[in-house]
Amino acid sequence: MREGIGRLPSACFASVMAAGIVSRAAASVGAHTVARLLLSLGVLLYVMLVGATAWRIAAHRGRVAQDAADPARAFGFFTFVAASDVLATNLATGDWRPFAIVLLTGGALCCAALLRTVVTAARSRPARADGSWFLLVVGPQSVVVAATELRAGPATAVAGLCCWAVGVLAYVTITSLVWTRLRRHGVPPAELTPVYWIAMGAGAISVLAGAGVLLSASWYEPVRTVVTAVLMLVAGWATVLIPVLLGAGAWRHIRHRVPLRYEPSWWSAVFPIGMYAVATQQAARATGAGLWEKAGQAAAWAALTAWALVGTAILAQWPRSGPTSLRGRSRRPPAG
Repeated sequence: MREGIGRLPSACFASVMAAGIVSRAAASVGAHTVARLLLSLGVLLYVMLVGATAWRIAAHRGRVAQDAADPARAFGFFTFVAASDVLATNLATGDWRPFAIVLLTGGALCCAALLRTVVTAARSRPARADGSWFLLVVGPQSVVVAATELRAGPATAVAGLCCWAVGVLAYVTITSLVWTRLRRHGVPPAELTPVYWIAMGAGAISVLAGAGVLLSASWYEPVRTVVTAVLMLVAGWATVLIPVLLGAGAWRHIRHRVPLRYEPSWWSAVFPIGMYAVATQQAARATGAGLWEKAGQAAAWAALTAWALVGTAILAQWPRSGPTSLRGRSRRPPAG
């Protein structure tokens, strides 16, 4: 047990992120029973993983420090931030609101603490940029999403607008770094894992955060126009990435015959699909663009299907690997 806790990956909250956002996507298409089950599962996993992570920090400080200094694993810590805020968003109304505020506060404080450490690790090895680096966008933008959902007031709306804008700039920067790395160094088929789907997920959560900002206050028309334009641009980019990522998967598994079997990094595809479903529907409400509503509803069913497939694969894998199949492995961060 102790050694298993020591090997707990930095991105172990990926499954919580997936359960939380697919729960919201399910609710958006009327599958409320499924949504409640997924949310309950997400909360249960979150509590278990918080306890396991606290144990790891107390008993294995050296391994945690190594993870934080290695760009291949450092970005995975942002899965805790995103998981906390995804659950906060789901619990933002009714009797659960106080718990949502606690989750948002914890996620925001952790995000602030992580930013300097992770950015320092990344700057030392820019040639290793891959899809996991987009978690640097997902984490902070999830804070914006939860904060705007809780509607704390005008000051929060302005702060959310500023943070969202910084997040969009970070998304552009990381996209440039990853593209440069791919163009110069390429990527072997075996390393073209579902973690690259986080590129789409980071764009989708930026759309969701921006839509939340628009809906959180009455903005001057020039501000609303600029935010709406950026939303449409990022939403379009995220949509374009979907066939590209599907094509990359076909290139990996069909052309290069990499076996198509379950790996923990498949959560990296589930979360972005669910986020795209929720984000496009929210963007439709914020901008009045009805086409995005239909796209989001279709994506919601795709997200439910993806979650069911990965969940089934976990159950099939469980007798051989146990909880590791749910958490992921320590070598690469399986989140999105």
